[in-house]
Amino acid sequence: MKRIVLPVLLAAALPAADYQVGTQMNNFTVEAYQHVANGDANAILSPFNIATALSMALAGARGKTADEMRSVLHVKGDAGYDAALSGLLGQLNQAGNTGGNQLLTANALWVQKGFAIQPEFANTLTGQFKAPPASIDFVANPDAARNQINSWTAEKTKNKIQDLFAAGSLDSTTRLVLTSAIYFYGKWQDPFQTSRTQPAPFTLPGGAKSQANFMNQTGHFGYTETANAQILEMRYAGTGMAFDVLLPKTADGLAALQKAITNEQLTGWLGNLSSRTVQVSLPKFRVESEYSLGRTLSAMGMPTAFTDHANFDGIAPDQRLAISEVVHKAFVDVSEEGTEAAAATGVAIHATAMLAPEPPVVFKADHPFLFLIRDTNSKTILFIGALNNPK
Repeated sequence: MKRIVLPVLLAAALPAADYQVGTQMNNFTVEAYQHVANGDANAILSPFNIATALSMALAGARGKTADEMRSVLHVKGDAGYDAALSGLLGQLNQAGNTGGNQLLTANALWVQKGFAIQPEFANTLTGQFKAPPASIDFVANPDAARNQINSWTAEKTKNKIQDLFAAGSLDSTTRLVLTSAIYFYGKWQDPFQTSRTQPAPFTLPGGAKSQANFMNQTGHFGYTETANAQILEMRYAGTGMAFDVLLPKTADGLAALQKAITNEQLTGWLGNLSSRTVQVSLPKFRVESEYSLGRTLSAMGMPTAFTDHANFDGIAPDQRLAISEVVHKAFVDVSEEGTEAAAATGVAIHATAMLAPEPPVVFKADHPFLFLIRDTNSKTILFIGALNNPK
């Protein structure tokens, strides 16, 4: 069976708001994050980016394969979904590129030279995902093909995501690779002054202490509390984009928060944010993560796409195609000026088998926390991650 590779970096006839594609994406975001959250490790990923890449593959899936993929992605039927997602991508790019900020998304379809794909599939990827077919030769030189795709990924993420596909991950049985990339650079609406950054202890999982550089300021920010967590929202200048920190009220509370959180809860909490005077102390940090998502996506409910029983007749009805792997890399850097983040996902298909008069609230993020980067207009979470160790 010929294999399809889908990479996502972590980037309309029916408006996105009408189709509720943002809500669907956020449901997938929370579920995907819970499946990959790994104990005490730092994490950063863009399920939005992963879902975009999988949606490209979904356009060619049929039967049980398509049903499972739609269920995992929370897609309610086919009609209007691709157009709604395309509309959302357009809205996000428009919202994120103001005030000196940048939000870039890009998709690509790489097809084996001479491999015939269905015109409807090619038209959907060209029209809705801005990913016209690009001819490439996996058969004759898979490593050269891999290098070409990796170079595209690096370019689209401003060199933050390197070597999306590892050596040997693509071979002569690869027939298609779907790639999606996302890059974001946001300047704080209220930047931190570097002169106020000071070292202080950060409590690690297990109780040990580590020194970290904490950025400090007091200002008006979105704030709310739950029974178990403080929630802070910091806006990026001139956009609807925001950075949200969910800080457990106990030093060891992150694991329980991650396990129990749902998109419905998250939506309710973020909907309760109000402007407060907050004394913020937030560590500078940089996190990079990479994931192989085949088993994760199978466990989430779409195993058939990875087997000899996969049905991608919407791509090539006379070929047996299956997803061989879904790879994802992501990066985030939080500093006094703002935030830089990027992600990429790759799906390979082969032939087989995130002002008040009262005294300021103290928000001291000196122990593990969850964080999001999201668009407050569409409510779409673009990145989600956890900081367990600022080092």
